[in-house]
Amino acid sequence: MSKTMIAKLCWFMLMAIVIAVSGCDTNSDEDGNDNNGNGMTTLLSPADLLPDDDAISGWESVGVYDEANDYDELYDLINGGAELYIDNGFVSAAFQIYIDCVGGVCEDAAVHVRIYDQGSEANAAAVYDRVATGIGMPWYEAGMEARIDESALAVYTIEFWQRNMFVQVLIEEKSDAALNIAKLFASHVSREIR
Repeated sequence: MSKTMIAKLCWFMLMAIVIAVSGCDTNSDEDGNDNNGNGMTTLLSPADLLPDDDAISGWESVGVYDEANDYDELYDLINGGAELYIDNGFVSAAFQIYIDCVGGVCEDAAVHVRIYDQGSEANAAAVYDRVATGIGMPWYEAGMEARIDESALAVYTIEFWQRNMFVQVLIEEKSDAALNIAKLFASHVSREIR
């Protein structure tokens, strides 16, 4: 075989390898998660994790969700207490209120879903450990760690962290039915984070 033929053969083999490699999907891992090219998984934003209307049967969002993508917006959104989140890697947050409108009649109790992207699992766990309510009984149906806070007079709060997210679900009613609704919302968000 001549040097020219060997060179052409090598060139064709090299091109075949380049084409084969470029045809691979390098933007997802084996679980199908988006990948930003440096080996780190790109997670959904807090707004992407908010339940859609009727994701929890009969519950609809009230208006447009609130969002914070920097420290000033976070201060405005939570009116104090932002330092805890900022000191622990705050990236963004989304808050939404839901009301029960089964049969066109909206009930008074509202569910508040608050999702904070803390940038890492360690930061989300740190917020969970330090957040003001910080008390409650363990709950094992959402996140890496979760708790139900029953200490407020007329509100149940479920808090959990999962991956880089810290999540709070509050319902403005104290009843077994209300707690079950809060659990449905928390479980839904937890499934979306996975």
